[in-house]
Amino acid sequence: MVEPLKTGEILVKEGLIRLDDIDMALSIQEKRQASLGLKKGRLFGMILCDLNLITPVDNYYVLHKYDKFLSIQSALVSKQIISKETVLKMEKESSALNLPFISLILKTGLVSTSEMQKLLFDLFHIPFRSISDFVFNERDRQELCQVLDKHLSLENRIIPMVLKDNTILFGITDPENILFIHKLNDHCPQYRFKALFIPFSGFSWFYKIIYNGRKEKAPSDEKPVDLSLLLSFKTSIRDPEQENEAIRTLYDRYELLRQLIGNPKRENLQNEFNAFILQSHKKITRDYKSHGITFSLKREDQDVKVVAFPKT
Repeated sequence: MVEPLKTGEILVKEGLIRLDDIDMALSIQEKRQASLGLKKGRLFGMILCDLNLITPVDNYYVLHKYDKFLSIQSALVSKQIISKETVLKMEKESSALNLPFISLILKTGLVSTSEMQKLLFDLFHIPFRSISDFVFNERDRQELCQVLDKHLSLENRIIPMVLKDNTILFGITDPENILFIHKLNDHCPQYRFKALFIPFSGFSWFYKIIYNGRKEKAPSDEKPVDLSLLLSFKTSIRDPEQENEAIRTLYDRYELLRQLIGNPKRENLQNEFNAFILQSHKKITRDYKSHGITFSLKREDQDVKVVAFPKT
């Protein structure tokens, strides 16, 4: 069997670095690891980015092409920041709410902003920043819109923010956006593209400025997300002692909704929640002679209530 190519060998194969560059980068990696007493050194591609031998966009594209990149989800699990089960749950909620994964876990408080900034830079050599201190230059609007029109911007949730000389800085909301930038750069070789991770609220704000010409105050923090999907969720339970998955799903959405409206993350209260559902189910089915109960969620200011209706 032929052993898979290492990162350095792949980058040489793609014509981005020379063989001598591998030796230099490995030497720096080893020295840094020894001096700091680290068990695991800085990612090889990130060292090449530090040396300006490759760009973060090229590094991500090549590692993705050869299925060697480390996703943010995998990194969160391997670094024991979030459990695998929680990551999978957040991925489902991210898809259901149409909200980028990074913004959702920041909004729920599962990862702090400082942790996210470090993680994204270590993985992709791309910083994560608030955009409240960015000033849009009105003179650049037409050129930026020609490079990326409003439909592609909204579809990919990526925004051209700054034009300086022949370099355009893009605000991105997801690592997958890096592939889009790489492809776009092939169609616009007259520009150099750089990327910056931004929260989804920052994308929404800049989108209105660039494409709609609206002047608005910059968001100071993440704006509230659309809660309609969580509030419209319903589950019917006939036997709460057997339908554990339905109760767990209701609990997960209950806790997520609490956090999204500004409440702090709590310790796991699944058992207490199960007991509450069981008690409520028994009482309502007895009082109303019903065969099952439909449970849903209701927001009351900063609180969330579980609503139950008998099914005849």
